[in-house]
Amino acid sequence: KKYESYSAVLVSGAIAIMYFITYSAYSFYDLIPQTMAFLLMVVFTGFTVVAALNYNRQVIAHIGLVGAYAVPFLLSEDSGKVAVLFSYMAIINIGILVIAFRKYWKPLYYSSFGLTWLMYFSWYVSKYQTSEHLGLALTFLSIFFITFYLMFLVFKLLQKEKFEIADVLLLLANSFIFYGIGYAILSGHPTGKQLLGLFTLCNAIIHF
Repeated sequence: KKYESYSAVLVSGAIAIMYFITYSAYSFYDLIPQTMAFLLMVVFTGFTVVAALNYNRQVIAHIGLVGAYAVPFLLSEDSGKVAVLFSYMAIINIGILVIAFRKYWKPLYYSSFGLTWLMYFSWYVSKYQTSEHLGLALTFLSIFFITFYLMFLVFKLLQKEKFEIADVLLLLANSFIFYGIGYAILSGHPTGKQLLGLFTLCNAIIHF
């Protein structure tokens, strides 16, 4: 208790290292099976959420969760396991969503929001192939959109707080990114072109 700040940094650093080891062991070296890797990540994410709330410090969530994004981003070796990468990111984002029920830590939301969409867009621009990745791209696009949509809403709605301009801009940015990339993905597919009107209508209904 005398060294709470120092302890918080050690805990968050340890969490980031555990993400690093698990992702590397599965994705780069095939030392552990996929199921074990994801179970471990779920455990780490759960521990990080509990630790961040108990310490009541953003630094744990930032280094432990957001810091974990650096693992695949910095160590990418074109393994092609994009589904694993996006699932990994989704687990981390869901952990941040759980924190959002209790805390409104804007820097944490900004970091996860920016890193997630940056990594997704980078993959879409450089690696996306309609014939191979259509279903995967739309699935994770929707998962990320819904996760951030809820992340920006739950605390405000539960606490009945007024939305500020920054909150509205974040919601709009999330919506425009989802609609823009989704429109581009569908327009590049023969059947998808015929669904653009329906896709637009669904977006309108959600925001209405």
